[in-house]
Order: sequence, then structure tokens, then C-alpha cells
Amino acid sequence: MKKKPAIAFTIADDNNLKYVRMLENSLRKFHSEKELPLKIVQGEKLQAYLKDDPHFFYRATPIVAEPLLKEYDLVLKLDADQIITGKLDYILNTTDYDVGTVMNWNRVDPQQYGLVEGWGINPVEYFNCGLVAMRSEKFAHHWNVLCFSDRFDKLQYREQDLLNILCWYGNYNVRCFDHGDGIAQYYCWHGLISKGEWSRAELRGDDIVVPALKDQKSAFGREWTVKVIHWAGGNNAGKMNYRPYFKEEVADRLDYLVSNNE
Repeated sequence: MKKKPAIAFTIADDNNLKYVRMLENSLRKFHSEKELPLKIVQGEKLQAYLKDDPHFFYRATPIVAEPLLKEYDLVLKLDADQIITGKLDYILNTTDYDVGTVMNWNRVDPQQYGLVEGWGINPVEYFNCGLVAMRSEKFAHHWNVLCFSDRFDKLQYREQDLLNILCWYGNYNVRCFDHGDGIAQYYCWHGLISKGEWSRAELRGDDIVVPALKDQKSAFGREWTVKVIHWAGGNNAGKMNYRPYFKEEVADRLDYLVSNNE
């Protein structure tokens, strides 16, 4: 049976349903339901998962993704507390990876949460589990099996640690979307890495762009377009209250993206 092209999924308990609506509304500004359906694991389905597995939230990504990969060429996991700010065509149309990842590091979170590292992986190379694109059934199965291994509960970040171990030490084709693609001239960010640059972001047409920093030889020495904004950081009182962090024109754009407006 020929597989369907792609599906995205997210997981939301009652506390996160309001964020899911923001995610879904923003996704639909760029991709139709036909082009990229969004499966929301919530309500009775979520409770069934939790009844069978009290640790479901800590290994949910491969549990949900593995069966979907039998039906779809690409399965895209999105955390609920994200806003899609641009087309995800690069992720959807690039086919040379088993797993596509995003960076965990940014320039503000370590001050509050400390550096996330381990397993010999540099903090600036450690991947975040908020956005994971999977094309390989073998990869998803391997990840799923490890999430039920004896040492799973010894890992601080559970499925995310295992994602990093498989990406850095496994025999899989890994593409980090936040590294840019010089051949395709694609320089975009898809999650947490832009968090430290929100105050500098500008609106260029319909694109949210982080300008280059002068005299920087790192990634910040070039301009980046933001495709996904990821909040993360637990459920604090100001979660997803983006307006204080962005310039007014960018916040206005975000207002539109998360709205029900066509």
C-alpha cells in the first residue's frame, strides 16, 4: 500500500489545549488540513495511553510516531506550545534524512535552567524533542524500544536523551533543520534557538526575521528566518504571552497567526 505524504501530531492534556488551538490556527495559515493533517492526542485517547503507561508523557513521541509511519512517509511531532510562523516546505520536501531535529540551546534559557548536556554531547549540539521529523520506521522503532529499556528511568530527559544518543551515536541519517542548508540557501530556525533573539526579531513582509549581529563569526553573524516559535519552560503564568518579548509589529503578526481568521 502506498503511504500518504505526511502528518503532524501533538499531545495535549487539559492544561495545554488552549495552546494547541494557537498551534493549529498558526499551522493552518501555511498548510491545509489536506496537505498536513494534525493529529491531536487528547481527551479519552490520552487517558487511555496514560492508563496503559503512567510514564507515557516521557516517551510519547516514539509511541505515537511508530504506528503512524506505517501509513505516512513523514511524521512530524510538534509540542503544543509552539506557533508556526512560516511554511514548513523544507521539512516536508527534503527526503534525505531518517530523523530531522532542532537545537535545544539558546542564549537565555541556560541562565534560568542551566545547560542541558550529557553523553559527551556539547550543550550547543544537544537536540530538543519539541519538533522531530521522522521518515524511518526503523529509527522510530529503535527509539520506542529504548524508551522501554531498563535504563530509561535513569535518564534525566528520558525520550529526549535517547533521541540525542540515537542521533549522535546511532547509524541514522540526521538533519538538524536549525543548522541551515547552504546548498538550498535555507537559513531558518524552528524552535528554541530563536528564543534568545525574540527582542531583535523584525517583520519583513510576512516573515519574522532575526538580523545578523555585527562582528559575529558564529551562526548569529547571518540573518535567520523564524519558522517556528517554541515557548517551553513548563507552565508558568506568562506562558505563550509573547507580546512583551517581541516588537509590536511582530506581536501583531503573531496575533494574526494564532487567530481563527483566514
